Parts: sequence; structure tokens; C-alpha cells
Amino acid sequence: MTNSVMEQFRRGVADVGEGIASWRVWWMLGRNDIGRRYRRSKVGQLWLTLSMGAMVFGMGFVYATLFKVDIASYLPYVATGLVFWGLIATALTESCSAFIDNEAIIKQVALGRFTYILRMMARNLIVLMHNAIIIVIVLVIIQVPQSWALLMLIPGMLLVIVNLGWIGYVLAIIGARFRDIPQIVQSAVQILFFVSPVIFRPSQLPANHPVILFNPIAWMLEVLREPMLGVWPSAFAYTALIVMMVVGWAFALVFAGRYAQRVVYWL
Repeated sequence: MTNSVMEQFRRGVADVGEGIASWRVWWMLGRNDIGRRYRRSKVGQLWLTLSMGAMVFGMGFVYATLFKVDIASYLPYVATGLVFWGLIATALTESCSAFIDNEAIIKQVALGRFTYILRMMARNLIVLMHNAIIIVIVLVIIQVPQSWALLMLIPGMLLVIVNLGWIGYVLAIIGARFRDIPQIVQSAVQILFFVSPVIFRPSQLPANHPVILFNPIAWMLEVLREPMLGVWPSAFAYTALIVMMVVGWAFALVFAGRYAQRVVYWL
């Protein structure tokens, strides 16, 4: 690396470190986002689980009929797929406006830019915890056998969160500069839903199909879903996510080191 690139990398690392160190701020703001969304509602945050539950059971029965598969084997698959897809899709779309939504705070308080990415991630992880209840209910009702593979959910979740972190960091900076980015990403995410194994099984496609082989969403879903279903994820999915994490964060830190401080002038 040249000296300028190294300096940008250091600034990026410093910003991320400052954001992580401000964990009380982003955790409090993330929880407040959820509470404010359902303030004065009789059901409150339970709406998160109810709405996702309706989607899981509705789409589960509909697509089980269309695909002509056994509902007992398909419902756990679609439940895990939709719940984890919700985390990935929402993180991608909300990242684009992470700085825009926090414009007032950014202009008044000196916090690391990455703080606002962590606020967004905290909010979506709280939503995931609510929706995870649906997965547990489905697994208990269907009596899906579990194994030691369930422990692989921990490294899988960490890999997904860390990868979403650098992607969100980059999208937030670009989104602050170009206001068309949120709409573009939202449209792209809608397309990704149909080309990712959220409601269809990879086995329904030819072996080594590009939709599965070169699709990061497919890798993320595999390391999150398979352990919940008592299946060991493939080594390929972990390797791909690790490579993606290393290369992605190297780029994101240099990119943020160069442009993150300019965000305040773009808001």
C-alpha cells in the first residue's frame, strides 16, 4: 500500500473503533427505534413476530402446494429462510439511508460514522430475536431433529453480521452522496429474493448453478439456516464468507478513511 492508502486505512480503522467503543449509544438508539415504532400500540413489539409469522405460514402452505412438497419438511425450511432473509434484506436497504436518517445527530455530535451502522444493525438484530420465536415454534411443532450442527449457528451468525457491517458501511457513504442509491438497492434486493434460496431449495437447480455458487446471499442463508435444521453447512460457504469478509473490510476501511468524514457536507 502507498502512504496515502495506508493513512486512509488507519482513519477507517479509527472510525470503526470509535463506533464500537460507543456501544452504549448505538445500543440505546437501536432499542429506542423499536420502541418508538410501536409506541401506543396495544400489541407493541409483538407485531414484529405476528406479521412475520403470518408470512411464514401463508407462504409455507402456498409454496408447498406449488412445489408439491411435504409441508412438514418444507415449513421449517421456509421459516428459517424468511426470518434470516428479513435480517439480510432489511440491513442492506436500511444501510443506504443510515447517515441520512441520522443527519441531525451527525451535524451536532462528534461520533464515529460507524456508530450509525451499528445502530442500524442493533435494531435489526432485535427484530431478528423477535422473529426467531417463529423458527422455534415451527421446529417444535414439526419436531425437526437437532444435532451438534446447531453450534455452527454462532460462527455463521458472526460471519453474516461482520459482512453486513462492511457492506452497510460502504452503502451508507454512497447513499449519503447519491440519493438514488436507496431506491436502486431496494430494487436489487427484491430481485435477490427471487434468485436466492429463500423459498426454493438449491437441490431444485442443477449442480453448481451460478445462482447458488456465486450468490453471497445463498452463502449467508446456508450458514444460518442449515444449523437450525440439524444439517452441517458446507465448508465452501464458510470459506466464501471469510474471503468476502477479509477483502470487503480491506476495501471498506480504505473507502471510509477517504470519504466518511465528507458525509457531513453531503447531508
